[in-house]
Amino acid sequence: MMNTRDRRIILLANKWLEQRITNEEIAEFNQWYSEGLDHPVFVGKNYAASDEDLRNRIYSVIQQQIHRKKRKNYWMRSVAAIFLILNLGVAVYVYRNHEPDTVAKVPAIADIRPGTDQATLTLSDGRRIPLSDAASGKFAEQSGVTISKTADGQLIYAITGATGAAPTDKVMYNTIETPQGGQYQVKLPDGTHVWLNAASSLRYPTSFPKMGHREVALTYGEAYFEVSHDEDHTFVLSSGRQDIEVIGTKFNITAYPEDNLIKTTLLKGRVKVTDRLSKKEVVLQPGQQSILQGDDLRVKMTDEVNQQLWKDGKFTFDNESIRSIMQQVARWYQVKVVFRGPVDDIRLIGSVSRFENLSKLLEKLEQTGLVKFSWEGDQLIVMKAE
Repeated sequence: MMNTRDRRIILLANKWLEQRITNEEIAEFNQWYSEGLDHPVFVGKNYAASDEDLRNRIYSVIQQQIHRKKRKNYWMRSVAAIFLILNLGVAVYVYRNHEPDTVAKVPAIADIRPGTDQATLTLSDGRRIPLSDAASGKFAEQSGVTISKTADGQLIYAITGATGAAPTDKVMYNTIETPQGGQYQVKLPDGTHVWLNAASSLRYPTSFPKMGHREVALTYGEAYFEVSHDEDHTFVLSSGRQDIEVIGTKFNITAYPEDNLIKTTLLKGRVKVTDRLSKKEVVLQPGQQSILQGDDLRVKMTDEVNQQLWKDGKFTFDNESIRSIMQQVARWYQVKVVFRGPVDDIRLIGSVSRFENLSKLLEKLEQTGLVKFSWEGDQLIVMKAE
């Protein structure tokens, strides 16, 4: 028997199909969809010839899934995926365990394992410590600050106040770097928690007390921050020509050199983003994303829930170009990607695990019918599907 929650979702699905769903109900439905999404969903262009054709296809799939009882809540997830399609105005839907015979399988050479927790820590005295090789527990101390590694691979800084520490007014900096195929977490001395994505570098002081601001720098890459609240010491993150000022908040920043832009997405709190070159400033509210590209600093609304999924183990694509998607894949799986022919009009929406082997990920991308892959030596060739 269906519970109250299930009946509510069915009601919202029907209201959506009948085009009488309100903005508040859309937000409720989208929130339910975002909770625990574990089925890959990809959408692309040119699936339906008209809006009526698209609606008929969607209605047919909903009816099929309502009557499927093989998996608990399976059809409910499918309805949510379908809602996502119309909400974003695009149109092809591929659900889990549905693999048409016509889908070409990616060769076995693509069965590359995903990235792992790995990084290198550079201390202020120049020592470099591969963190994947370091044993759990305390392994360094700098001017009254101990550096430890937890069993689950997290770097922890803690102020000990040891009397044996040599007094100094000099600010000492450490740098943590992740390679391609690596990610890592670090807890700074003020309690701020940082997740570093692949091919990223963060520079930070070993202690904040003598500084008017808590200043750190994302030299390059992507990082998710949960900043410890401190009204007396503003947290300032610099990345390239951009500064971010916060007091206590959660946000994600992407600043890879090859992307030629910096994206800052706010999930909680309030931040001010400044372009030091043009002096332009914007203040972000939760659910907003700033994009600094060239001389332009603009703000757009975004799905704040999905922005943190990379740290939780998922690739999430929101109408994203295949070039951008494959850059993420290349960094995480440590492969060289080559584009062949016109691919710039390929854009996808979906979510899929970052911890599957590469072959599985490529198969799911091919299921869209928009893109195909092949291997030439160690190069992954990306082409538009015929």
